[in-house]
Amino acid sequence: MLTLLLIAQLATATSAESVYATPALRDFVAAAAAANREPPPALRGYDGRVETEMSLMVRDTLGREHAAEIEQLAANAQWTRGGVYDLHVVGYRSQSIGVPYSILSIVHAWTVPTLYGDRLTLGAYFSDRRRINNTLTAVHPFASDRDRFYRYSGGDTIATLHEGARSIPIVRVRVHPYFRGATRLGAFDGEIDLDATRHQIIRMRGQFVILGGRPSVSERVLRTSGVVAVAYVEFVNAEVGGAYWLPAFQRSEFQAAFPIMSQNRPILRLVSTFSDLSVTDTGATNSDSTMWRRITVSWAPSDSISAFHDWDREIGQQTESVHADDFADMAPDVWRTDGPPRVNLFPATTSRILRFNRVEGLFTGVAPSLDFRSLAPGLSIGGFLGWAWTESTPRGGGFVTYQPADWIITARGERALANTNDFTLPLEDDPGIVALLGSVDNFDYVDRRSAMLSATRILGSVNTGLVTTQVGFGSDRAERARLTRGIVPGATPFRLNRGAFDGHYALGAADFEFHPNVSGDFVEPGYGAHLHYEIGRGDLDWQRMQLSLAARRYVGPVSFAMHADGGLLLGAHPPPQQLFEIGGNEALPGYDYKQFAGDRAALFRGFASYRFPLWKTPNHVWRNYYIPGFSPGIATSVQGGWTELSSPGAIAAVRALGAPGDTMPVSTATNGVRTTVGAGITLFSDILHLGVARPIDHPARWRLVFGFGASF
Repeated sequence: MLTLLLIAQLATATSAESVYATPALRDFVAAAAAANREPPPALRGYDGRVETEMSLMVRDTLGREHAAEIEQLAANAQWTRGGVYDLHVVGYRSQSIGVPYSILSIVHAWTVPTLYGDRLTLGAYFSDRRRINNTLTAVHPFASDRDRFYRYSGGDTIATLHEGARSIPIVRVRVHPYFRGATRLGAFDGEIDLDATRHQIIRMRGQFVILGGRPSVSERVLRTSGVVAVAYVEFVNAEVGGAYWLPAFQRSEFQAAFPIMSQNRPILRLVSTFSDLSVTDTGATNSDSTMWRRITVSWAPSDSISAFHDWDREIGQQTESVHADDFADMAPDVWRTDGPPRVNLFPATTSRILRFNRVEGLFTGVAPSLDFRSLAPGLSIGGFLGWAWTESTPRGGGFVTYQPADWIITARGERALANTNDFTLPLEDDPGIVALLGSVDNFDYVDRRSAMLSATRILGSVNTGLVTTQVGFGSDRAERARLTRGIVPGATPFRLNRGAFDGHYALGAADFEFHPNVSGDFVEPGYGAHLHYEIGRGDLDWQRMQLSLAARRYVGPVSFAMHADGGLLLGAHPPPQQLFEIGGNEALPGYDYKQFAGDRAALFRGFASYRFPLWKTPNHVWRNYYIPGFSPGIATSVQGGWTELSSPGAIAAVRALGAPGDTMPVSTATNGVRTTVGAGITLFSDILHLGVARPIDHPARWRLVFGFGASF
């Protein structure tokens, strides 16, 4: 994925008759170029502090962000004019849900010391043990040779800052790359805000692009396959000592899209905040054209880094203070909502065109869609159709979506193989790789036809809250397993697909999501909740309510995480496919797959861990590969589940989950709360655990456990 992330979106700038939109803008840019070609003569260097977060994230199709890994670094920065820019790391800590490498395997250095000069760097220096300055370098928009590479527009005063007694008018210039030479080079595409009196850069926001020459074979292959990768930056300066504009905030972000792997967008994000800048101001009058020759990264001793606690922010705060959609106005064409209509050949989820399971066997399909964009803003239509080869059955559907401001309105109809699992994790779209290779298919399925109309209201932003209502009609039919195993001979056979009631019904549903990006299963700190209600009337009658609560907090070296679910199913004869089933995997590990079922259910998972101030520094293993620091800690966790069969109808429904004629139900009520507690040591920032665990709902011995995560 790194190679794809490093390929900036290949942009084609439009031609222009003039480099500058107006003569006044030409004069202003010339003054800015003179002022920014090199620092003021008196400025010889500075010292300061930089606090940085590097994160690996996924943006889902609704725009919600989920972080899989966050690494926080505190560094002392020292920049010397014409010399070295050194980042001396004095503090480091991380959180991960199991990523087996440090982001330092990708990024070896970070931040730009100044925005002066003829060339501009991306702010991320990619790991290459032979070349630490391995990064994308662009022609500076205020370079002496700028007219060969850029076109300029704007030049209006957008605001006025007040610094003490001084009023600072801010002028915004829009910079457009324009180059068609034989040389491949980097350029900046975006907007620049300047101090209109001193012509110094206050802020740069945009993307790095590659222009000129011929794209490489790998770039052409990626473009043909629909892969898109974009490198965004936002650099903000602050006035220091009433004389110099120096770094205050910097963000470098790499977003990618792999259409064959769904429309979820992986993100590598670097966010840095500068503080306590102290300038070296000699009053010298000589100047130089070389602002800094190279960047170095040094590390304090491991015991010093491990004992560091002088953080300005809780881990995760910088990462969640920004959002991928902040750059939506500069997005590549494939991600934009304006422009001519666009045909998409790949679906929102991979499983619509390729999947494998024990009911269908191999399923292949197509899923084109059309975004009308400027022709009919917010309107999209699409369809998906495929063939289940073992089942010899077609499945598919179609949709129409309209998205006015803060709303998503969708009409859809489909025939789907719906899974009936409960309390699933976010982003769980399983195309069946494990089922194909290992004959493990931890889902049960029902053949479902539906026609639904839904409306979703975005409450401020998708990370703040969502309210969704749905109405429509559906029809369920029981399915059966048609395969005994995957492609590997000798694998454990598939289990039977669980039973379901056939029937038609009218359906209504409502959802409220608060902080939907916080799940407790990813590393963003915060609190989240999801309330769901649905009612079905017809051949199948039921009412179903479910509440999910999530929390994750970091207090110094202590981490807390919790996820709780509760459900209630009402109806005289509830369908088996609507029962709550728990057991195995994340839904009550330590018990058999769906060992328990009921029309009332609760599931709780929580842990607390403490990291010792030891061995936090990432470890270099080989070439550019770093693993997280050993970072040992102690942790305790509790996992509990409860189900109840409260009526004769619920008891009949759980019996129907098994094969016809079975006298023993495949699931039972828990008969009280089934709880497992564990404690032990964690390693690599809670990625691995080793300890003991035992159930406390009945007499049992402690058992030795080892696994991923901090839950025993």
